[in-house]
Amino acid sequence: MKILRPLMAGVFLLSVGACATAPKPDYSRFFEHHPRSLVIVPAINKTTAVEAPIVFNTTATKPFAERGYYVYPVFLTRDILNDLGLSDEGLIAQAQPQRFREIFGADAVLFVTVNTWATTYVVLASSVTVEANYKLVDSDSGEVIWERTERVVETSGGGGGGGLGGLVARAISAALTAILVDYRPLARKMNTLAVDKPGQGLPAGPYRSEYKQDYPNYRH
Repeated sequence: MKILRPLMAGVFLLSVGACATAPKPDYSRFFEHHPRSLVIVPAINKTTAVEAPIVFNTTATKPFAERGYYVYPVFLTRDILNDLGLSDEGLIAQAQPQRFREIFGADAVLFVTVNTWATTYVVLASSVTVEANYKLVDSDSGEVIWERTERVVETSGGGGGGGLGGLVARAISAALTAILVDYRPLARKMNTLAVDKPGQGLPAGPYRSEYKQDYPNYRH
């Protein structure tokens, strides 16, 4: 019986850990500012994939626009910033948020950092991982009014049945995934999850019928 007690205590702790949920994000500053328009600046790249921010930028506008916000065209934004000498991601990150209000008249600025953009290949299986941090900053006060990190992983090569034929099929599937990776669908999925996830994404913007009506879902 004495031996069982530590085991039961361990099981209890594991159960509590499994049931625990992450704390709900604080939306108080978001509710104070009610942004209507967003400017998405070129993404900061923390990976070794030089194409990551360009591919990501092609997928960034739609989810935020569909959530009910006016979003300035991403590549037009990039060109304007280039003309103003803000072509480097480091300079953009250091610029005061008020500067973006002066240039674009936007209520908020979305800074995105691409943390992971990689394919892992291990003969019979491969996985593609994308992860990004989203930080929405009020362009008047400079306050962070929403922040979220989202990650998407897609695996390939697990099917194909048993036997030698199955092994060959899995190996081919994994190899093709590793070679012919299209990151855009994963980036789109990541953006959609970041924006639409109930209680953690963005409340509906002014161009959605549920604007301000869904705020209770995002309160503590």
